[in-house]
Amino acid sequence: MDGVLPRAPTGRPRIAAVGAVLTLCLVGAPLMSLFPPALWEFSRALTLSDAGMGLFLLTPVVTGVVLLMAWLADRWLAGFGVVHALTCSVLVTGTAMAVPVVVSFLAPDAALLPGGPNVNIAFLTGLITTLGLGSAMLAAWLPGDRSPGALPAVAVVFVLLLLLPALSEVMRGRTAAERAGELIRGYGRPITVLDHPDWTLAAAHRTHRGLRLTYLGGGGAPLYVVTWDSVSEEITQGCDYPGTRCVDGGDTVAVHHSDAAPAELRVAMDDGRIVSLSPGCGAADDLAVAAEHLRPESPGERDLLAEDLSSLPWR
Repeated sequence: MDGVLPRAPTGRPRIAAVGAVLTLCLVGAPLMSLFPPALWEFSRALTLSDAGMGLFLLTPVVTGVVLLMAWLADRWLAGFGVVHALTCSVLVTGTAMAVPVVVSFLAPDAALLPGGPNVNIAFLTGLITTLGLGSAMLAAWLPGDRSPGALPAVAVVFVLLLLLPALSEVMRGRTAAERAGELIRGYGRPITVLDHPDWTLAAAHRTHRGLRLTYLGGGGAPLYVVTWDSVSEEITQGCDYPGTRCVDGGDTVAVHHSDAAPAELRVAMDDGRIVSLSPGCGAADDLAVAAEHLRPESPGERDLLAEDLSSLPWR
């Protein structure tokens, strides 16, 4: 099997062929990858304008455009003497069509660059095709009489496409941690924290009541600690709702929605602010025990809380 690149009399790949491959990967493939998003926007516009039947007429047009892109890529590579030009052009065109689909439906958070989804689709397409065909070009230096041809490029592209959802999960966790850290630093009221070695801060969210900190116990069960925004709200708010029963314990109020364990435990802190604790999915831990370890934040502790979130494994 011949290699991807032709060889000069010295046995080295021609520089012109290398440049043609890189140009196609770094310029042509990113431009081709913008075709599917543009097509989706056009299809959405047709649907909203009650011209959905026109989508059936787009099928031959789309097929023709994709084949035209593959043919132009083939002519470009063949003009510089690239071996397996048709295989490489089909691989590049197919990758340019596949990356937008994978990113849009399976890896929406795979954003390595600022600037929106189209920028990242074009960047990832150029990166994947360059690494793919780059591996095929490097295979020309492998010892032996037989070269793997374009097989390394196919394998690398396939593996990288499969890794995009995993990359999306990593980026999603990193983005969530950054937003949670900003939320903690920017909260305009004193924060109540749970100071207990068995509970680890895992997330922070804004709710209609205030700032919710999510802690995870040793078994992975979540516990939500919500610092209420308003100090004027009554600790018994909502206890008169049908099906709700509240048990007053002085500085605490246990809210029951059934005869089982309380669904929420509200605690009146020394500064007059109300903090509520509620278990997540699964069996509830003893909320009263956790309430004994609530305390106001210490000076400068917010930065430490934000750093703890950023250092967690990406979830």
